[in-house]
Amino acid sequence: MELYHIVINVISLLINVGLVFLAVKLLSIFRGGMMGKPWAYISLGVLALAISSSIFSVYYLLELEVAVMRAIGGLIMMIGGLLILIGMYHEYKSWAKPR
Repeated sequence: MELYHIVINVISLLINVGLVFLAVKLLSIFRGGMMGKPWAYISLGVLALAISSSIFSVYYLLELEVAVMRAIGGLIMMIGGLLILIGMYHEYKSWAKPR
């Protein structure tokens, strides 16, 4: 594997660690209220996307030939995207209420 692929995947893993940290912190902060539900969905979605991205990075860094890892990573990524979409929709609904 070329050096730039290694650098990109290591940086991606570091970014994913930051995303996981912030998503967990947000989940602990938003316990309820008007913004609790949307941000819980968004935080869970970001958490899922960071985990799936990490799976892909590890897959490429270790040059694994396990097709199941790609399928699991893709499934987790799809779930994460869906959770973010639901959270953003709830956020939109709370801000777009007619006054």
